[in-house]
Amino acid sequence: MKIRIGTRGSDLALWQANYVKACLEPGAEVEIIVIETRGDAIDDVPLQSVEGKAFFTAEIEKALLDGDIDLAVHSHKDLATSSPGGLVIGAVPERGPVEEVLLIRSESHDLGAPMIPLKAEARVGTSAPRRRAQLLTLRPDLNVADLRGNVPTRVRRCQSGTYDAVILAAAGVQRLDLNTDGLVRVSLPVDIFVPAPAQGALAIQIREEDQELSKLCSSALHHEQTASSVRAERLLLERLGGGCSLPLGVHVHSQAEGFRARAFLGSGCPSEADGARWGDASGATPLEAADAVCTQLLEGEETEAGPLASVTVALVGSSTDGTSLGERLRELGARVKHESVLGFEDVGAPDLSGKLARLTSGDALAVTSQEAARRLSDVRVPAGVTVAAVGPATARALSAVGLRATYVGKGGAAELARNLPVGEGGRVLFPCAEASRKEMAEGLAQRGVPLEKVVVYRTVQKAAGEHHEGADVRVYMSPSAVTSSVALGRESEQDHLIRVGLGGATCDALQDESLEHHRPSGSGPEAALALIAHLSAKQRKGGA
Repeated sequence: MKIRIGTRGSDLALWQANYVKACLEPGAEVEIIVIETRGDAIDDVPLQSVEGKAFFTAEIEKALLDGDIDLAVHSHKDLATSSPGGLVIGAVPERGPVEEVLLIRSESHDLGAPMIPLKAEARVGTSAPRRRAQLLTLRPDLNVADLRGNVPTRVRRCQSGTYDAVILAAAGVQRLDLNTDGLVRVSLPVDIFVPAPAQGALAIQIREEDQELSKLCSSALHHEQTASSVRAERLLLERLGGGCSLPLGVHVHSQAEGFRARAFLGSGCPSEADGARWGDASGATPLEAADAVCTQLLEGEETEAGPLASVTVALVGSSTDGTSLGERLRELGARVKHESVLGFEDVGAPDLSGKLARLTSGDALAVTSQEAARRLSDVRVPAGVTVAAVGPATARALSAVGLRATYVGKGGAAELARNLPVGEGGRVLFPCAEASRKEMAEGLAQRGVPLEKVVVYRTVQKAAGEHHEGADVRVYMSPSAVTSSVALGRESEQDHLIRVGLGGATCDALQDESLEHHRPSGSGPEAALALIAHLSAKQRKGGA
């Protein structure tokens, strides 16, 4: 039997075609025919910016239907979820490595960094929406830049210094035995960085009518366990509206009893309001496991899956303190509990409406807490004034009282003060608590921006409140939270308890109470999150 194999011309595609050729010989005479695809020709823009589908397969599939070739070899993840009429998958060979590999320039490698061992604000090359979404969910500080080209080209661009790191499929790196001199190779665990559906697997595509070739492919190439897992992964892709632009990772594999599916879905999917999330589920079959994890992703409930799975974090303060931090912790799989040891009292703010009315275009209203936002109902903000929220939770609280945040911060009050849009000569009105922290005032003072502080509420100690004995981590949101927690008798020693204080004043309060604690390296939710992730990982490994 003579078999003509159609393939792309990249080094990796040719490795795959030659692998299949070797498996089919000596029982057949095999020829390899290289076909250029649209994806190969358009290599200077991100694939999600190009209209249409099947960027790396359409021309090869046409050649197969036209009879110019007899068999096509594809990276399975490049295929659409259904074959064109007249074509079928004749075999799925045994899968290669599924995980991702991060190649890092040595000067950008940071073993102490949380979750991904990259220095802060490192430039990482990838054009895959799934990789981009996972990188930025794990490390929002990273600069993710578009990178196209074949695997050797991507490696060379990292070695040349264009990027601090690139992320690649381990299967491609292994199959090509690439020279990665000068780069640190880090394998990313599947439970933290979930690969693409069908990653590491090949698809052997043939014409449906070619029964003799089908039998040969099945006997010489097919691996049913790989095929069943890949079918389940691609079913999940299809159910979620599959395509190369969908930020979906999924991996299904066998375990002691049945199968396990891990998945990741980026923010904005399936609706704009949905945040990024991981899923983790089991089933008696690959399809049952994939179906269960799909339900997790679609229901929108907390999945408790991800890099911080099994970690319980108690946020010590008020019932609304730390909402932005809580959202990020839940996104990464942590169980989050609020220990409400503080309450609030209104403070009659003199002439708040008048102060707002005197703001003009180029000025700003800065809101750093939900409690302050709730006390802005029925106020009017003049046109041209920036309404700034410290984070998404505060922005939602503003929306609930009829104010739309035109600027939403990402890293706490200090970050907001640094980046708050204020016109030349503009000033900032700051409704806040009686004992508000100094970050906003200090940050704006460094910029020379005048700040008018308006006290609208005060914090008071609660007589009683929730307490979570089983927490792995306790995060204290303010000095008053420390004082109230101690007064309420909440600080019994636990062998493995991790205490984290937000801000220097809060850490000083913990020190005054002789409570062992850790101080984040910066301000805002992301600094606290990085510390929690680092300490939790260290504790799980038994580090001191």
